[in-house]
Amino acid sequence: MQDAQILQLFTDRDENAIKQADKQYGKGCRKIALEILGNPEDAEEAVNDMWLRVWNHIPPAHPENLFAFLSATVRNCALNRLETKNAGKRGSGEVPAVLDELSYCIPSGESVEEALDSRMLQESINRFLESLSFDARTVFVERYTKLTPIAEIAEKFCISESKVKVTLMRVRKKLKAYLQKEGWL
Repeated sequence: MQDAQILQLFTDRDENAIKQADKQYGKGCRKIALEILGNPEDAEEAVNDMWLRVWNHIPPAHPENLFAFLSATVRNCALNRLETKNAGKRGSGEVPAVLDELSYCIPSGESVEEALDSRMLQESINRFLESLSFDARTVFVERYTKLTPIAEIAEKFCISESKVKVTLMRVRKKLKAYLQKEGWL
């Protein structure tokens, strides 16, 4: 089933929308949640939270890329669950490290105006990512979208951890410069 058909099911408030979306994208969403949470039960709860949020947001939202919308939603649900789970252990684990690494080059979305600009910021970041080499883009996405630990990225791509760190540092610097040029910083 095509994304447009699934979105139409959501718009029609047809419960088959979730079944069809889960059939097509559920495995990928569960993988993202599991990578963040490290526990299958917690990951499944995050996916369930995601389906509730998606049901409540479509409509009025009408995402152009359904998997990207689902990925972002499940990532946020998993991060919220992780934050709640680790409330007493602030500063430990991979997620705080990843968010801290990006904090200086991506503005936060605290105000209403910034929330409205988030889509344009997302599009700007996507254009930046398209300008990168395949290797740099892949390493960046693994780290900052999938929250993969540096050691796993190095192992997965058969490169040293120091090369991963250097690549990430260079891409973050380029991203910061790009966002400054685009007027985001």
